[in-house]
Amino acid sequence: MDFKTFLIIAFIASSIISGLDIWVWSKQRKDKLEKLRSKKRNIEYEDAQKILEKPDWVSLSDTAFVMTCIAAVIWMMLPNFELILVVALGISFVITLVEKFYMEKKAEAKVQALYQIKTHPDEKEIEAVRKLPWWIDYGWSFFPLLLIIVLLRSFFYEPFKIPSGSMKPTLWVHDFILVNKFAYGLRLPVTKTKLTEGDAPQRGDVVVFRAPHEPEKDYIKRLIALPGDTVFYNQKHELFIIPNCDTDSARENANNAGLQCGVKNLIHRRLVSDDGFENTDVYEETIGTVTHQILVHEKDIQYGQYRYIPGWRASYEANKRVYPNLTERKFHADRGSFHYDWAKGVKVPQANYFVLGDNRTGSSDSRFWGFVPEKRMVGKAEAIWMHLEFGFEDKKNPDKGGIMSYIPTGVKFDRVQGIK
Repeated sequence: MDFKTFLIIAFIASSIISGLDIWVWSKQRKDKLEKLRSKKRNIEYEDAQKILEKPDWVSLSDTAFVMTCIAAVIWMMLPNFELILVVALGISFVITLVEKFYMEKKAEAKVQALYQIKTHPDEKEIEAVRKLPWWIDYGWSFFPLLLIIVLLRSFFYEPFKIPSGSMKPTLWVHDFILVNKFAYGLRLPVTKTKLTEGDAPQRGDVVVFRAPHEPEKDYIKRLIALPGDTVFYNQKHELFIIPNCDTDSARENANNAGLQCGVKNLIHRRLVSDDGFENTDVYEETIGTVTHQILVHEKDIQYGQYRYIPGWRASYEANKRVYPNLTERKFHADRGSFHYDWAKGVKVPQANYFVLGDNRTGSSDSRFWGFVPEKRMVGKAEAIWMHLEFGFEDKKNPDKGGIMSYIPTGVKFDRVQGIK
């Protein structure tokens, strides 16, 4: 039985049981108490509570109903964790308002009514009257914590976990990084509406963004080219840029990056180590003012694996007729083919960026699914704050390691460092 089926069965069963208790069994318990009071006027409070008390299995059903509702909401919003937090904050805020402006007043009114009936009511009875439902109690208790988390994640720094090797050797799988959310301007959570301008992204920045072909998924790559730049990328994995020099600021930016206007500038790289990182050649590359390492697999150069396939344009059009929601970005990303013929040069549109993974022969990036719109920028990756090792993970097939593969077995403190 898969999780979805289990969730549906648990929801239906718990809703039926809880519904029967609300509309049938609770009424039967109250009728039983009233009959007993008609025979015996002075019934102890504890005895009355025992009669009205739900059976344990019904209480368990109520808990299961709430938990399945929460699980269903989270399931629908995955993998958008930010949306989950914002929805949870909204719910807790509403619960806080209900608790402060309604439930507390209602509880005090019940206490006053109790004192009118009994001059000296039992302390346990007073406590029971004032007691708020558990969901109210938890709801407003979590509100301050959720508010702090949402504010920190949305406007200051957000933690991310590196899920793939596309940024090796700069970032490894299971690195935990901090992303500066205000570097490129503050944005509202979920909607990503820009509130402040911030600094413009620069060549060489390691950036986090919402993938244009997978809108709900965060990607991390290195920003290579700015709006107006023309990018060339050949089968030897050589990178060239003709910088945008249309304005004074663009020319100054190009000069600061060591790029000559009107010239096809080769982005310099030098071999650092043969098979130096996981049997892959390590090069040192300088883009803009940033010098970093990249990986290029020698076999990819040797066999000239250039992935632009002109005939796939017709294949995309045929698939589009069958799957109307299919985008050209998604089509090329799924097939590992280049979006454009980068060897001939492609100009970066305005308000867009060209990004590459540092693992040049093992990354899905702008070569495959095109440019990143500015509105999809999330922030700038600034530091690695932790790296976990998972000793039970199947290195060749990490997705098939079973539940044991999620158990961390160590921490590499030497990975804690700034990102360049």
